[in-house]
Amino acid sequence: MKKILIAVSILFLAKLNYAQDLVKKIPSNAFTVATIKGDNVFKLMFVKDFNESFLGKKLLTETSKSLDQNLNSVEDFGVNLEKNMYYFNQLSDSITYNCFLIPLKDATKFESLIKDKDKKIIVEGNVSTLKMPDNGGIIIKWNKDMLYFITGSIRSSFFADSANSARYGIKDIKYQTNYEDVAALESTTTVDSTAAVASDVIVVDVPAPPTIGESYPQMESREVVKKKQPTQKRKIATKKSKGKKKGAKSKPKAIAKKPKEVIEIKEPMIEVVDSPHMEDGYTTDSTAVMTEAGYADDRYDEYQKERAEQDSLKKELAMVWMTAEANKIFTANYESIEKNKSYTSSLDSKAIAELWVSSLQDAYNSIAPEFGTYGKSGLMKGYGSLNAKLFMDEKSFRISTGLELAKDQADAYKKIINRKLNKKFLKYVNSDKAIGFMGYSIDTKAYLEEFPKLMKQTYGSFLGKNMEEEIELGTDLFSLLLDEEAVSMVVKGDAMFVINGLNTKDVTYTTYDYDDDYNRKEVTKTKKETLPDFLFMFSSEDHRLMNKLIKYGLNKNYVTVNNNIYKIEEKKSPVDIYFMIKDGIVFFGNSLTEMESISNNTFVPAINKSHKTLLAKNNFSFLFNAKNLVGKVPTEEIGGEETAKKFNETLGKMGNIYMKSNPIKGNVVSADISAEIPNGHENALKYLFSLIENASK
Repeated sequence: MKKILIAVSILFLAKLNYAQDLVKKIPSNAFTVATIKGDNVFKLMFVKDFNESFLGKKLLTETSKSLDQNLNSVEDFGVNLEKNMYYFNQLSDSITYNCFLIPLKDATKFESLIKDKDKKIIVEGNVSTLKMPDNGGIIIKWNKDMLYFITGSIRSSFFADSANSARYGIKDIKYQTNYEDVAALESTTTVDSTAAVASDVIVVDVPAPPTIGESYPQMESREVVKKKQPTQKRKIATKKSKGKKKGAKSKPKAIAKKPKEVIEIKEPMIEVVDSPHMEDGYTTDSTAVMTEAGYADDRYDEYQKERAEQDSLKKELAMVWMTAEANKIFTANYESIEKNKSYTSSLDSKAIAELWVSSLQDAYNSIAPEFGTYGKSGLMKGYGSLNAKLFMDEKSFRISTGLELAKDQADAYKKIINRKLNKKFLKYVNSDKAIGFMGYSIDTKAYLEEFPKLMKQTYGSFLGKNMEEEIELGTDLFSLLLDEEAVSMVVKGDAMFVINGLNTKDVTYTTYDYDDDYNRKEVTKTKKETLPDFLFMFSSEDHRLMNKLIKYGLNKNYVTVNNNIYKIEEKKSPVDIYFMIKDGIVFFGNSLTEMESISNNTFVPAINKSHKTLLAKNNFSFLFNAKNLVGKVPTEEIGGEETAKKFNETLGKMGNIYMKSNPIKGNVVSADISAEIPNGHENALKYLFSLIENASK
């Protein structure tokens, strides 16, 4: 009975703690949610240890300077370090909100950090508000339990819609120089001295700058006509040119009686009169007119002024919307993100930090607006939410990622990855000397069968509905031309790449020298290069095509052979490349010694158990052994002895770094990245802090 009561009490406390968590304040339409789990973080490092660490001292010192206060601990910020802190954002067609929710332990400590708080803080009931419109638009609200921080940025595309512009009185301002429209006048406004004599004023019309609040005139429908000069037009008065073109006739009386004629474009105009500096036969062009009028500079100044006014209106509107959103967090009841099954299923109580993105399609739309309708046409259709989690413990730290797929896609990928790595590859891995390796395995036949469907799903929406028949035809043609079964016999779909070390060798290259008469002479020189010692393998059951390629290479002297080991004869290659076929495996490598040991069965395998498990159980795996790289990179290639020493010390303190894919569970495909913690470190967090401190020295 006592045990049952204890269990019930623990469950009640857990639920009570969850109820107090700020996650319930995050709206259900949040696009991205990031979490830092303070309780899990400070289990690995006490607050005192953080304050005394390099990062902790840096944070406290810089914050103390900026606030002109003496802060001795992160607890002086008033934040509750034992609870979860959240960042989330919300997307809409009009504004993007970026928000932070931070639990408070002592609100008075936080308030003490604000300068002139009596003048800036507005208190309504138990909620305090600080607005900072001059800092890009920030609102901070808090009570005794939580701090809410919000910024907002209005999306420019929203006011490109004339209906939205009219509704809110905010215009989408764009700068246009309109040189092309003035240049169009050149064929109809050539002015010479004859015109100068025939008229008291020479008038050339160019588009006038619009007034603030008006859109720039459209030039597509312009029409050139002759019209009497309007009396309200501004004239730039100058003296009439004295020069006469030979043969020109002057009729001053007629000029005095007849109204002046102008060449006019049916748009607002600026008149520019002939300059007293014009000489006989001078031709006025549009560039000169614009320079004389100062049109471009005036228009740019006007644009800048109008742009600033519109930006100011946008900031005011953003503050109104942000205020309403902030008030909702503290006063309104609404559905929270904790009701979202995709979000809750991505959580892990052992993680110290988590990230969740609601839709990969929406993420694509937000970072690629230049694609316009293509970005919204389903280019990422079939890809759901994305999540990432960070784990740290006494042995390693790990980042785990997951991506939701539509059922059709998940089924396709399950078929594609239904293959394991060829176990024969493992005989040619030496864990003691390998700097790194990568292995992958897919079913080539399944991939070729599913490829047209995946391409149709991805790019069909991109090309549009009008291309559905063409896409269908293309996918059918692809399947018809390829024999998936035959291709899968030549390249089964599994491969492995191993780097066994680095070698420095003399490499010859061709350059050119020039004598005193600049005659070019070809010269062969040598230089030292550090190159990887690699081995690449892939499985193949049908060698007929490769045998034909080898025969062709031998006939053309592109390939030479010695003891069933082939060498690719390529003078420009910095390394010698060898290949051979043995036991259903095609080998490529640049070490003749290693290739010979494989050929005559003298290669000694030395793969350890963990590496063997990593490669054998995963469709994709990667390893980097930093310690095996120590001392392998020449000093002169990494900046001298001092830099090389620091580089090798850092490598020596690093453990192995791994990447691997995981089996598809349900409709979620996932992968992990992890790094081992070397001996002598208490846990991954403290080890990470030590690496940062060493790198900063």
